[in-house]
Amino acid sequence: MGNAALIKVVAAREITQQMRSKAFWVSVAVTALMLALSFGATTLFQGGGDGRSKVGVVGKQAALTPALGDRAEVSRYENDETARQAVRDGEIDAAVLAGDRIAVLRELPEDLGRALQEAHRAVGQAGQLAGHGVPAKDVPGLLTVEPLKVSTLDPDADRVQQRTIAAGTGVFLLFMLMLVSGLAVAQGVAEEKASRIVEVLLAKVRPWHLLAGKITGLGAAALVQMLVLATATLSAAIGFGVFETPSDALGTGANLLLWFIPGYLLFITLYAVAGSLVSRPEDVNHVVGPVNALQMVGLIGPVLAVSGSTDSATLRILSMVPGTSWASMPVRMAYEDVAWWEIGAAFGLMALAIAVLIRVGSRIYTGGLLQYGGIVKVKDALAGARQ
Repeated sequence: MGNAALIKVVAAREITQQMRSKAFWVSVAVTALMLALSFGATTLFQGGGDGRSKVGVVGKQAALTPALGDRAEVSRYENDETARQAVRDGEIDAAVLAGDRIAVLRELPEDLGRALQEAHRAVGQAGQLAGHGVPAKDVPGLLTVEPLKVSTLDPDADRVQQRTIAAGTGVFLLFMLMLVSGLAVAQGVAEEKASRIVEVLLAKVRPWHLLAGKITGLGAAALVQMLVLATATLSAAIGFGVFETPSDALGTGANLLLWFIPGYLLFITLYAVAGSLVSRPEDVNHVVGPVNALQMVGLIGPVLAVSGSTDSATLRILSMVPGTSWASMPVRMAYEDVAWWEIGAAFGLMALAIAVLIRVGSRIYTGGLLQYGGIVKVKDALAGARQ
């Protein structure tokens, strides 16, 4: 059999194992459910409740009620102890007591604290003006200042925010999926090596055939997984009304898929190579640490984008670097217009990194598979491959 035929046989074996694995489909179902719930929670929190805090006032502090306006729901209490008990029982978020004191159960929310201080200041200023002979009817006009008006220069600001949050959420959950799949691959390679099954396989195929077949088969399985996830979660996103325009949902999902596949292939290769360096499955966690760390670095870009720090040089660099671009670039593209040459360069660098990694990784994989006795060092694996 030729090289392509051998790789095809190994790939078919990996695909068959994945498709028959209950864990594979459970991970798909759980990830899809998490995405759907995240979209549903977003809709619920955006649309549910008026967001007003509940405040209790005692005695003369009732003068704060007009100053607070609609920023809080105000209740009156006869004395300090009754108001304190209401705070303990969770009936109100804070109580303004006699002596200009505020009682809270644990911590005063920043927004509520700001509203109470502003109301207290307004009441105090009104009292001072009245003390200087200003008629009571003129006090509100003197204290009222028109707030600054905010205008949005980008007419699509809401759509951009929706796309960015959805892309960031998708990247995070795909990161979890990639992490679980990668650890399973590393564990599987280590188990094949520990049980000596790999020695039987190597009687018929070369180590790089095994690695290339695993990458191809697992990549195809990942594509199936992603298509199922995309169909389920995009349907949930559109159904919950997360996107004002359904085409945004389809575009965001397609872009995530486009960048996830090469990222998945890169990390699956790293996990397979890492698994070949251990003699016992119990030692897998000792060698996958650097791979996990690189995956974690990839999440920095999405966090920056979702937080609005798109002018950060860090985000731009991460969206171009292989290993992190799979997570950073789709979120950055959801937030802003990215030059076509940046997209092409980032994708090309990712493809180049995969090609180089497969070439170097296959040598490490070759040298590591037949060496036993603890964790094999990379330099020893490369030396074994040359021999």
